Amino acid sequence: MKKFLYMFLLVAAVASAFSFVVAQTDDPGEKKFVLHGEIRQRADYEDNLTDFTSDLDDSFLMFPYRARIAAEGHFTKNVTGYVEFQAFGVWGDAPPIKGFQFGPVGADVNSPIPFPVNSAILQNTNSGQDFGNDVELYQGYIGLNEIAGSQFSLILGRQEIVKGTEMLLGDNDFYNGVSHDAAMGTWQAKNFALDVWWSRPLQTPAAITSSPGGTVPDHQSINFYGAWLNWNRYDNGVTWAAYILDYDDGLSTGLPDAVRSQFVTLGARTDREISGKNGIYWNAEFAYQSGDYNNGPNLQDTGSIKATGWEGTLGFNLYGSYDHKFQILYDVASGDDDFTNDDAENFNPLFQDSHDRYGFTDIFVFSNLTVWGLGYHAIVSDTQSWGVDYFNQSLSEDIVGGPANGENALGQEIDGWWKMQYTANTQVMVGAAWFDPGDAIDADNSASGLSTDAGIRLLAQVRLRW
Repeated sequence: MKKFLYMFLLVAAVASAFSFVVAQTDDPGEKKFVLHGEIRQRADYEDNLTDFTSDLDDSFLMFPYRARIAAEGHFTKNVTGYVEFQAFGVWGDAPPIKGFQFGPVGADVNSPIPFPVNSAILQNTNSGQDFGNDVELYQGYIGLNEIAGSQFSLILGRQEIVKGTEMLLGDNDFYNGVSHDAAMGTWQAKNFALDVWWSRPLQTPAAITSSPGGTVPDHQSINFYGAWLNWNRYDNGVTWAAYILDYDDGLSTGLPDAVRSQFVTLGARTDREISGKNGIYWNAEFAYQSGDYNNGPNLQDTGSIKATGWEGTLGFNLYGSYDHKFQILYDVASGDDDFTNDDAENFNPLFQDSHDRYGFTDIFVFSNLTVWGLGYHAIVSDTQSWGVDYFNQSLSEDIVGGPANGENALGQEIDGWWKMQYTANTQVMVGAAWFDPGDAIDADNSASGLSTDAGIRLLAQVRLRW
């Protein structure tokens, strides 16, 4: 029933969007309804990136996809509405026959074909199928813009929250996305913008239960608050930002409860963009986290949270016929060097978009991680670009105990990619990554009697957006 409802709403939204996309307001040049969408297909091959050894087989080839459809409505008095549905999965997650499978397809070739009993009923009810590609509401919000003629706007509902280089707030666009159930207020001044929000990442217990009089919602939920101040980009390409984020995890479903925590992230960032001329570009962001967490059998037993995160990139753009960018990077997320005390020092990257951030393989989380690297990116025509990158990854704090005692080298990686803007709406991308495990991984494998081997990832993607 849930799948049917989602699909019905999706079809209704698309049909409505197509019906009204030409409907217009009093301004004959303004469309009242606009249709947005995306179709992404990708081939993804990986080998040795889960066990880092050829002694065990972990290679695979899969074809992830993502399809989105959205309708954006513009109404009177600066009111907008936005609804977006998406489906994502991999090829083969839904069988070709959508209902009850009968006949040769899916049958045991060594047994007689069974006579279908009540097959019409079974097909209509999708009996026996467990689909992994359900349609979901990805975004759905109401926007109130320039309220009462002011510079203040408000967005209420499920929405993406993307800030800066997405070190802490990203949309996970390469995969399945990140959206927040939130209230977002924006004050747009001449030279800066201030965003203030509150979101509910998790409501517990569930607001709807199967039995009357069962569990009801309480205050032991997760809340996420934030304020982000962004100065407009200057003529020289420089921008500045400062922010404060408060993550309040109030879960206390059982004792001892090491999940319950509350911490604040204070941060600042600056960057400079440059293209079409020679010059230096950069990105620098620093975040400090402080708070406490439950570390004992009672809620009064607390430990302190203290962590830091830094990302820095410095480059030079050499302009000839096109841009040629040479850059270095150094990123550090703090780790905990002593798990026996009450201090928690592992950095929490919150809702980071990690794709191609610390290597194209996407195997590392920005916590207890240090990465430095070199890169060259070239725009060779109006439609094509390519690049190569080198990354060296290690733990910020040495491993204590176990086979890798005292080792912190995770590995090094070389990536290459090529992109072509086939049309204004269509992009083709291919990429390759080679990862050589370091001493920390090698020590773990050696203790298990396994060899240590390099891993690879190969990608090819076509993406259509409108």
